[in-house]
Amino acid sequence: MIRVLDLSGEAREIGQKHGEQVSDLRSQILSSIQIRLEALKKGKPDLSRYVEEIIPVWEQHAPETLEMLRGIAEALELDWEEYFTYTIASYLTGRIENSRASEGCSTWAANGKITRDGTPILAKNRDYHPDHRSLQCLARIKPANGNPFLCLTSAGSPGVFSSGINSAGLAVVDTFISSTDTGPGIARYSLMMDLLKKFSTVKEAIEYLPTHPHFGDGSVTVLDAQGEMAVFEIAHSVQAVRQSIEGFIASTNHFSAPGTRSFWVDREPPNLQGNSESRRMLIENALRSSGGLVDIIWSQALMGYHGDHLSSLCRHGEIDPLSVTVSCVILLPQRAGMYVANGQPCQSPFEFVRLSD
Repeated sequence: MIRVLDLSGEAREIGQKHGEQVSDLRSQILSSIQIRLEALKKGKPDLSRYVEEIIPVWEQHAPETLEMLRGIAEALELDWEEYFTYTIASYLTGRIENSRASEGCSTWAANGKITRDGTPILAKNRDYHPDHRSLQCLARIKPANGNPFLCLTSAGSPGVFSSGINSAGLAVVDTFISSTDTGPGIARYSLMMDLLKKFSTVKEAIEYLPTHPHFGDGSVTVLDAQGEMAVFEIAHSVQAVRQSIEGFIASTNHFSAPGTRSFWVDREPPNLQGNSESRRMLIENALRSSGGLVDIIWSQALMGYHGDHLSSLCRHGEIDPLSVTVSCVILLPQRAGMYVANGQPCQSPFEFVRLSD
């Protein structure tokens, strides 16, 4: 059974409760922090100016995220500067020329055009640092203001640190994308938390996207209870919205929209270059040829698929020891819940968790 945190209140209080409920994992969280900071230091640039330029942006555009971070740091007795640097490590890695962030993820959404019973489905394999495997947990969050939501996260990490769904049925997942167009903005985990707290439809989410500055290093896929879906491709200077006409949509780790595709750079090692395109093509072909039979069993089988080292969706250490599938979620907007595999979906059992439980 995956650990479930129950959090409520104002942002700082939510952060404090998060820290208190994972205090037994403090040594593992500290280890993950040190691993990420040591990797950043190997790049040898002066990162302090990048860190310092984020704080005023977040004070204006993401104050609740900052408060949540401060609450977690206080409860776990973490050094604030080190902890904040850790929480934006992916962004900082992207600022180091020719560096590689060991993060992947494969995501897709489908609606009634191709699902067996017309139920909208959103799925994500979280490909991440292996040390986060033991830190995977769910959080039921009841903010003082806004929609309650359920999210998959890592112990010690804030906001919606991977995926989530709210009481209105809006569901979100994200992916990392190596981008040449990054800058001071808000993190995807902050954006996704805002979307879940404030909105119930994809249309509202699309309208909200351009109102804030963004780091510019990823995508967010949104799906609502009516089956509307979109992928936000988020560069720093421009954002693009891809919408579906076939009843499904997918996103892996590259930009493909006309406005963003030129900012993607494949920083994978030579033997893994092209894997993002291969995984997305495999997902799209599977959905296109599904014959309208997409359901939970079908989805679980797809997310546990092992192909070659480029197309495999369920990724193990022999493919890439720095980025493995640490969890899988299949979110159901009409049920306000998700199926979760706490580990690789090829071998980890799925359990259904509701927001309301």
